[in-house]
Amino acid sequence: MMRPTSRTLPRRLAALSAAALLGGALLVGCGEENDADVATDPAVETQSPDTGSEAAPSETPDWAPEILTDGDDNVTGLDFADIAPLSDELLVEEVVTGDGPPVEQGQTITADYFGQLPDADAPFDESFSKEPFSAPIGVGSLIAGWDQGLVGVPVGSRVIMSIPSDLGYGDAGAGADIPGGATLFFVIDIIDAV
Repeated sequence: MMRPTSRTLPRRLAALSAAALLGGALLVGCGEENDADVATDPAVETQSPDTGSEAAPSETPDWAPEILTDGDDNVTGLDFADIAPLSDELLVEEVVTGDGPPVEQGQTITADYFGQLPDADAPFDESFSKEPFSAPIGVGSLIAGWDQGLVGVPVGSRVIMSIPSDLGYGDAGAGADIPGGATLFFVIDIIDAV
């Protein structure tokens, strides 16, 4: 969903298939602009893996669902059994830490993503079975949870995020699949940032 402004999606998005555009559209914020300096936002709780080696998967924290993948490591589902109670804070965990440069505010990221609600059996949107998604990060064109949680994450990383309603789609929700007040969970593979 586009914000109610005259902004247009970058030219790279226009080249994506209609299915990828529909999927990516759910990520675009539909609330108020968030002009805060997202790179230094102290409200973001970031947890780094304890593995000590780059590109090594870490254990997911107790707040995060289990990430289900296929043989090619594409995300196919999230298992919410035995997760901690939902948080009203933005939670970000690098499940795999990439060896690329950190994502900077204002860059255009290319990413695969999988989004699911904790009480759902299927994703509300995903790109692993389609084309990767590209959009500017940290400038208010995506939901605030992405803008705040992905700036500073190294390219090549896989992160899992719990995004509270006020940093997602708020009380309005987003269509029939995301009700108002919903906490969103995303697994995001950051492919590139330019």
